[in-house]
Amino acid sequence: MKTQFLPPLGQPGIIYSQYARRHMDADQCVALHGLTYLLAGSLRVTEAGQSHVFEAGSLLFSRKNFLAKFTKQPAGDAPFRAITVVFDVPTLLAASPPDSKTGELPHVGSPAVTALHTTPLLQQFGESLQRYFKQPMPAPLAQQKQQEALTLLLHAYPALQPVLFHFAPPGKIDLEAFMRQHFRFNVDLRQLAYLTGRSLASFKRDFHRIFRTSPARWLYQQRLAEAHYLLQEEHKRPSDVYHEVGFESLAHFSHAFKRQFGYPPSSVYTPGLADQRGQELL
Repeated sequence: MKTQFLPPLGQPGIIYSQYARRHMDADQCVALHGLTYLLAGSLRVTEAGQSHVFEAGSLLFSRKNFLAKFTKQPAGDAPFRAITVVFDVPTLLAASPPDSKTGELPHVGSPAVTALHTTPLLQQFGESLQRYFKQPMPAPLAQQKQQEALTLLLHAYPALQPVLFHFAPPGKIDLEAFMRQHFRFNVDLRQLAYLTGRSLASFKRDFHRIFRTSPARWLYQQRLAEAHYLLQEEHKRPSDVYHEVGFESLAHFSHAFKRQFGYPPSSVYTPGLADQRGQELL
């Protein structure tokens, strides 16, 4: 069975997703705030050092300017289905109070994606979106739905206002700590520079001062070293490891691994040990 995907219908502000098979998103940068209704299946969100699984029926809020990996898993024969309302800058600016902050946003301890308690109004709103799952939504209606979702979200969770109405770019942060936590994410250098509060030029300059090498070389070596550990010590399969450490394809990973270590990843991985280890833990 081929993967089924419904592209955004009507307007980019309302995204409808449907997958018949396990799917891992290629885009790993949470660039905009969003409100997601998880209708069927489960969603695994992997951030730096932690992973969360959300089940059908969850209402999720995602904050912008975070790196995360999204794995969408169907439930049995039923496809994964979700609806996401994206809060773009024009929508937020139109609803923002006059005193919206433009300075640096203080550190928020919550993860990039959090589960919210569903209120009756938010539940009814989500149900109103489902009728458009397989038909285009007119542009004016999509904009109206974005505004309605924002109003209901802030009514239920007023503490989200300083997060939603913060329009300044990320502030400058500890580059070394950030890279050691996020080297597994497959994003380009411009995104990494932005998320650390730097221009691309200053990112490269600071990076070389800290690591004494280029970002591309350092990422390459870190990902392959991590892959070797996962294969040898965690007994993970090469087909699972390549995406986990930030490679785009198994073929690319296998070629890079062999060039780095002199032998293919299949020679490190021992079939059966991962399953045996899982049984021992039961």
